[in-house]
Amino acid sequence: MKNTKIQLEKVHNKIKDSSLNKKGFIEIIVVIIVALVLLNLIGVDLKSVLAKESVKQFAGYVKDMLLLVWNDFKMIGDFIKNIANN
Repeated sequence: MKNTKIQLEKVHNKIKDSSLNKKGFIEIIVVIIVALVLLNLIGVDLKSVLAKESVKQFAGYVKDMLLLVWNDFKMIGDFIKNIANN
């Protein structure tokens, strides 16, 4: 049991120390801004694209799937916490 707790602490530290925490978030924001500027330069009207019904349906589908995945991750995290605490 103690060995499991040590392994969980090592995994937690690796996740905590990963470079994706702050640096990756800023990089994602920069990529999104650059992509939006490039689409604007090409002449793509984002308002008309986002107003299409198929895009709205797809966005709803993606949102629902992300919520399901997030809930699964929360359940896994709670399970691991319960194992670590017992």
